[in-house]
Amino acid sequence: MSGFVDFLSATGYLLLVADVYAVYLLFKLSRGGSLSREAGAVPFGLGVASMGLALAMNILWPLPGPYNFVFGDPFLLFAALMLAAGIELLVFGNLKYIEGLAVPVGLIAILYGAVIAYNSLDPIFVWGMFMLEGLSGVVVGFSISNGKNKYLVWAALILLALASLLTAIVSVQTSFEHVHEFAKYFP
Repeated sequence: MSGFVDFLSATGYLLLVADVYAVYLLFKLSRGGSLSREAGAVPFGLGVASMGLALAMNILWPLPGPYNFVFGDPFLLFAALMLAAGIELLVFGNLKYIEGLAVPVGLIAILYGAVIAYNSLDPIFVWGMFMLEGLSGVVVGFSISNGKNKYLVWAALILLALASLLTAIVSVQTSFEHVHEFAKYFP
């Protein structure tokens, strides 16, 4: 008998951990701290786990209609972003080039948030989460490349904190809803 993985909740929790870690790193940088190579272990590990989950979601997810790509595609891009950030930190000990990926991934997340809202696929919290995650990705990307601009760094911190809060709400909500919905599901 095969098992069932709740991809939405699992991806949400991985995204939440990444957000909280990004808030920690940005706050450290805003206080004059620096990054080290060891700081790359967390995003690299999150990237590996996220990539495996994203590929499984895109290939195996048993849900009908547009849900496979509306959730799977942006999460695959997030996984690539986490892997790239982890590798850049592990190899170079800094994040000088990640904005080249963070900004486009953020813009794509905003686009998917708009698609979800336009097609009324999910509640307001879900498309709001996509929009905030995307906007924070764009601002974080620019704040990394312009680290001396304290206003940009604080804007990124606030957006990431709001995105984290919304991601936590959505992830916990989906955990409760999906356990109930799939209580009698047998593939």
